[in-house]
Parts: sequence; C-alpha cells; structure tokens
Amino acid sequence: MRKQAEIDKDALAKNYEKQPLNKIFPLVRPYKWLFISAVVALILFNMVGLTLPWMLKIAIDRVLPNADYVLFWVLCGSMVIIYLVRCLLRYISSYLVAYTGIRLIVDLRQKVFRHLQSLSLRFYEEYRTGKLISNVISDVALLNMLMHVMTQFGEQLFQLFLIIMLLMFINWKMALIVLVSLPIHCLNFHYFRKVIRKDSMVIQEKMSEISANLSETLTGVKVVKSFAREHAECLSFFQNMRPIVDMQMRVTVDNVGLWTICDMLSLFTYLATIGSGIMFVQNGTVTIGEFVAFYSYVGMMLGPISQLSGMSVTFAQGMVGASRIVKLLNTIPEIKECDNPLHPSTLSGNIEFKHVSFYYTKEKPPVINDFSLTVTPGQKVALVGPSGSGKSTLSNLLLRFYDVNSGVIKVDNMDIRRLSLDAYRSNIGVVLQEPFLFSGTVRDNISYAKPEATVEEIEEAARMANVEEFISQLPDGYDTIIGENGASLSGGQKQRLAIARAILKNPSILILDEATSALDTVSEYLVQEALDRLMEGKTTIIIAHRLSTVRNADTIVVLETGKIVQQGTHDELMAQPGIYRDLYQTQRKMAVQA
Repeated sequence: MRKQAEIDKDALAKNYEKQPLNKIFPLVRPYKWLFISAVVALILFNMVGLTLPWMLKIAIDRVLPNADYVLFWVLCGSMVIIYLVRCLLRYISSYLVAYTGIRLIVDLRQKVFRHLQSLSLRFYEEYRTGKLISNVISDVALLNMLMHVMTQFGEQLFQLFLIIMLLMFINWKMALIVLVSLPIHCLNFHYFRKVIRKDSMVIQEKMSEISANLSETLTGVKVVKSFAREHAECLSFFQNMRPIVDMQMRVTVDNVGLWTICDMLSLFTYLATIGSGIMFVQNGTVTIGEFVAFYSYVGMMLGPISQLSGMSVTFAQGMVGASRIVKLLNTIPEIKECDNPLHPSTLSGNIEFKHVSFYYTKEKPPVINDFSLTVTPGQKVALVGPSGSGKSTLSNLLLRFYDVNSGVIKVDNMDIRRLSLDAYRSNIGVVLQEPFLFSGTVRDNISYAKPEATVEEIEEAARMANVEEFISQLPDGYDTIIGENGASLSGGQKQRLAIARAILKNPSILILDEATSALDTVSEYLVQEALDRLMEGKTTIIIAHRLSTVRNADTIVVLETGKIVQQGTHDELMAQPGIYRDLYQTQRKMAVQA
C-alpha cells in the first residue's frame, strides 16, 4: 500500500516563491490586449452604473420638492438608456472574458504539451506521469482562474477608486470617517491570502500525487486483481484523500473567517455612514439627496471590497497553479539541437562509437566505459551480456535519448549531436520487447510511423510482418479498435504490429531490443520471420538475452560492465572460453530441462 510523503508547507511555499510573478506574466502576454479590452469593458459597465445614485440625488433634491415632471421624464429616459448601455457592456465584457480564458487554456495546454515532448527521457524517469497530467489539466485551469481574478481585480480596484472620488466630492469629511475601515480590509485580505495560499499549495501537491498513484493503479489493474489487492488499494486511496479533506475544510474555515471580518467591517462602515449622515444633514452641510447618494455609493463601495476579499481563495489557488506551470516550463531540455543542425534525408547506416563513456549520475560508476565499435552499412551486430552490462543504454545513446559524457557517436561520419533530431530519428526504427500500441485501430497503429501511407502500403507492411494472419480473424479487420496498449491482442500479435509499423517506416538503421524474448515458440517463429524481412538491407543493432536468436548475426559483441570483453561470430566465440560460451551453454541446459 502506497503512502504519500509528508509535505512541509513552509518549504513548499518557499519553493514556489522562487517563481515570481514576472515569470508568470510572459505566459499571458500574448493575450494582453484581450485582457485589457475585457477590463475596459467591465470598467465602462461599472462607470455607467455609478450614474444611477447621482440621478436618485437629483430626483430627491429637485424633482420631489418642485414636482418637476419634465425633469422626471428626462431622468426616466436617461435611466432606460443607461440600462440598455449597461446590458450591451455586460455582454461585451462577459464575451471577452470568456473568450480570453478559453484561448488561454487551449494555447497554454498546447505550449505545456509541446514542452513536455521536448524533455529528455531522464525527466520522465524522475517525474511521475500522473503529476504531468495534473500539470496539463488542473494547473492550467488554475492559471485561467488567476487571470479571471486579475481581470476582476483591475475592474473592482478602478471602481473602488471612482467611488472614493465621488464620496470625497459629495462630502470629504463624511468620506474620511467612512474610509477608516479600508486599511483594516487590506490587512484582513493580506493575512488570509497568505494562510490560504500555503494550504492551497499542499492540497495541489497532494492531489497531483494522488493523480499519479491513480494512474499507476489503473495502468497496473491486472497486477492489482491478480494479487487480490483491490481492498488495499481502495484503503490506500481513502487514506491519501483524508488529509486533503482536512486541509480543504481548513481553507473553508479560513475563508469563513475572512468573510466574517469583512462583514463586521461593512456593518461598521454602514453605521458610520448613517451616524455621520445624521450629523451633517442636521447642520445643513449635506442635503437629503446627497446623503441618499452617499449611502448608495458606500453600498457600491463595499461590493468591490467584499469581492476583493473573496478573491483570496481563488487568487491563492491560481498562484499555486501558475507557479507549478512556470516551474515545469523552466525545466531545461537535456537533449538540445545545435545551432544550424544538419538535415540528412537518408542515411546509409554507417555507425561509429568512438571511446564512448556514459553515466546516469556522477555518484555511480559509468554504465558505458571507453566503448568503441564500428558497424558498417547493412551489417547485423548483436549486443549480448549479463543484465546491467549496458546493452540497452547503448541503444538509448544511439537514439540520442541521452548524450554521451565523453567520446562521440557518428552516423555516416557525422556526429549525431550535429543532426536534427527529427531528421535523424526518422531514419531509425525500433522494436522493443514490450511494444507500445495506441488505443485506436489496427490501421492507425501501423500507419503511426507514416501517417500519409496509402492503404496498399499499410497492407503490404502488414503482410510482411505476418499481421494479416490474425487481422482476418478480427471483427472489423484493419478498422478493429484494439484497446489501450493493444489489450485485446496477444503478445505475439502486438509484436508483429510493432514490426509492421517499423517496416512501413523503412528506416536505414534498426534497433531490436529483446524483440522475441517474451514470446512462445509459435509466436517467436512468426515474429522472427517478420524480423528477417525487416532487417534485410538495414544496419541492425540486436540486443538479446536469448543467445539462440543472434547466432546468424554478422558480429556478436559481448559486454560486461560497459566494456567489450569479446567480439566475433557465433562460431568464433564458441571456440574460445569466455562469457559468451558460458551463457550459451547455460541457456541450452535450461532449454533441455524445460
């Protein structure tokens, strides 16, 4: 049962403080004119509304005492016009705010996804998939919430400024008495914003961890069921959710405290308005109409103050999402293209490893140590050796999933670090021990390597990979949905689909990483037959534990701790004592006993 690590709120807050607002603004800069237009429309909407209390003042001071019906109908007509203008401005501002938010979400998710595609394999080995999904979906939505808050903040702040000016214009002495509560409102907002933001950070971190655990559990559902761990996983999920419930309740309580203080200050403001109004009306410095307008403006002023206070939770959560997005986008891709990279259209497949050394971390010994090897075009080279000897690491270096720490890898006499990644990798085909298939149709999975492929090309690739043998038995043939990672197919069928994909790509260089080691005898025969067709005329690197599959390789390279300890054909290596002969004889004995 997995347990989540405890999260230090102060340490987390300090970490996110390193992502200042000036790094968040570039994310929304492309939409600045849309935001400005939305804020201007909202400000105009509120400015038009501010004329209504002033008309009420005119009605009380001039229309009522004098029974001036002409002025009355002028006021009525003006109010209808103002109402219609407000309706139009409300529509424009709401449309602009919604459109900008939708554009921001879509474009930013594309930007984050594009950035994720540029990151190295090491990043994905250290960062859980569920947390990345949380970044792309939840954190971008929180950033959009922040932008909505910022739009409202600009609108409410400007409205507050206008109302204060109007209050000062009506009677500056009354205004000063009423505005005493403003600094206390600011302190209240600032305090609860900091408290709520810390809890929001922890909630978001824990939710991303839960998302990661959920992704693992659903992906490994066969293992969960086979070990009868359903109840344990449910209990683990509940135990991980429980602290979030407590923290969300704490945020709710903090928010209630914020609003309670805000309401008490609003009550004090109303009482101060009425008390001072009585005094100023009695001494004749303020008319009844002015007092009514003043009181109305005070009510309109408390609205923005309350909304600004209520933004604490949304602002805090939005800042957390924005900070996490900034932190992710600031992750520098480990593998970068050089300036002015080369774009070879085709490669002949000549590969040279020259004194290559590589380590995953400096604290550990090198996985590959001073490795040198030349593979000529069309040659089939097998890499064998005990587990951990560096076979798969060499294929990762050749694919440039990692860069060498020293030495150089050349293809067609060009340093692969000088090549465009797209152009280079488009010339390499890979067939893995556990091929990954997408949840679409058989046709979609074959054509993934070449989306523009014709029906004839797809069917020819399927025939060469022995895929047609089982496609005819599927309910919809090539258009059959195969489920997530080919859930409805056997291991051998999935492997042959992966080979068909590689055949359609028609690469110059081919990497086979344990392509037949997990198959039964019949499936292995069909897959090996397909692989033989695939390897024809291509430079091939074969990684294998099962040595019987590499007997026909042109050269067999035996590795141990990242170094070449033996090299030659199968017959040459069997004729000399060493690791290869020992491994081969051991595997033969095990096969006979089985």
